[in-house]
Amino acid sequence: MAEPKRKISRIYKDIDLSFTANALSGDIGKKLDVNAVKQSMKNLLFIHPYERKFHPELGSPLNKMLFENMAPGNEKILAKLIEQLLTNFEPRVRLVKIDVKPDYDNNAYSVAINFFVLGIEEPQQLSLNLTRLR
Repeated sequence: MAEPKRKISRIYKDIDLSFTANALSGDIGKKLDVNAVKQSMKNLLFIHPYERKFHPELGSPLNKMLFENMAPGNEKILAKLIEQLLTNFEPRVRLVKIDVKPDYDNNAYSVAINFFVLGIEEPQQLSLNLTRLR
């Protein structure tokens, strides 16, 4: 006997901030589940303090850290700032480990965030390169 099809229920949904159109419907694309949470994490990490008018508490001090001189130990400070930010403002994430590696030649940091999304059993990873723009 054939197994009945299971309905896939999406836990988290969000619009795609690249604003690309869906090829079939022409609507704005959407992010689902893990991709929606990853997009939210990136937004939290790259938003500047006081950039959101009615939520001045949202904002990341990472931009200030990128303009500091690179020195041994800064990667630990960056990892702690990322951990505090995600713990305080992203309740859908359970952090496992945050690895920050300095790239002295390019004046940048490579960040790997290992985490679990609540309701999804698979471990996830978000990899970012933090560099200054100017």
